[in-house]
Amino acid sequence: MTAKKALETFFKAENKRDWETYRQFLHKEIVWHLFDKEPRKICGIQDYMQTIQKAYENTDVQFICRNMQVFHNGNRIIAYLVNDFGTRSLDIFDFKNNLIYREYEFILD
Repeated sequence: MTAKKALETFFKAENKRDWETYRQFLHKEIVWHLFDKEPRKICGIQDYMQTIQKAYENTDVQFICRNMQVFHNGNRIIAYLVNDFGTRSLDIFDFKNNLIYREYEFILD
């Protein structure tokens, strides 16, 4: 599976709240740099999963990927995402061994 296909499946699992499938796409050394009102650095699968599940607690909000571009022989993907509320983000995903190794998420709204 290419990194692009993996990311598309990862996004589908997130929208379905299929956390078991979602988790399979994370590298054991995952680091998520989240740039929102206050920048955060989330390290490791456990912290990543706790953070994402808490973000979706008590909401059924969905998002779509409006644009996806692949770089560095398929190991870096930039995705422009928009959720049901119109909140936009720009996410950069770096892959290692076909798993998400680094994520840089910039909340734009």
